Amino acid sequence: MRCFALLLGGPLLVTEALRERLRDLRLLAADSGGRHALALGLPLELWLGDFDSSPPWLQQILPAPKEVLPRDKDLTDGEALVRKALELGAEEVLLLGGIGGRLDHTLAHLELAFLLAEKGVRVELTDGLTRAFPLLAGLHAFPLEKGSFFSLLPFPEATLAVEGACWNLPPTSLKATTLTLENQALGPIRVRVERGRAVLYLF
Repeated sequence: MRCFALLLGGPLLVTEALRERLRDLRLLAADSGGRHALALGLPLELWLGDFDSSPPWLQQILPAPKEVLPRDKDLTDGEALVRKALELGAEEVLLLGGIGGRLDHTLAHLELAFLLAEKGVRVELTDGLTRAFPLLAGLHAFPLEKGSFFSLLPFPEATLAVEGACWNLPPTSLKATTLTLENQALGPIRVRVERGRAVLYLF
């Protein structure tokens, strides 16, 4: 399976567990996401962007092949990197620094995650501490440990059902609600999306 980690510009908590998880993944970075490669101590296959948010010192010390994009363009460096991963045949993508930080970028990254999911790519977003998964229609199983906390958000609306949690949910139409925030797993959970889209958020 062609698995990629895309380093985006949001915050990222670097841990040994994260470093180990990334050792078998191909690493690509978008502009200021290159700083995460230094913190991870792992080599980049490609560093892409217009480099308007990467300081000169970072560009001098980070050894990575570059693809320079024009500043005047109709998409972010992050979206350009997602497109590059698709061109390279990505089947699984981890968006590092994809959540947290600027709200506009987080929402845009979630939309990009759904774009990947619609193309059949397995995708996860993380800041190194919390994790998010885009859910399309269907049954989704997650091997959570007992006591794990999660929220389930319609994005922007969905009919959802949840099993394996402290507060299970029969198929329910949801929109603009906090009903499905801060649940707790009893073990592995199952989420059925009968209509619409949703985001599973683990914290």
